[in-house]
Amino acid sequence: MDDAFESGCGDDGTDGPCSICRGEELSPDFIAMLERAAAQPGRVMTAEETVEWLRSL
Repeated sequence: MDDAFESGCGDDGTDGPCSICRGEELSPDFIAMLERAAAQPGRVMTAEETVEWLRSL
């Protein structure tokens, strides 16, 4: 990953780096859940809901 999130996540870079930014391996269960959600027609969550959900992990 480039240095776009070098100082952290979030719109202003003030959140700590997440597992994706740190380049950690994502669990197969997490990937499968994302694939199931992506396969559903229409929008499941708003962008704000998605951000809050990701922060809760």
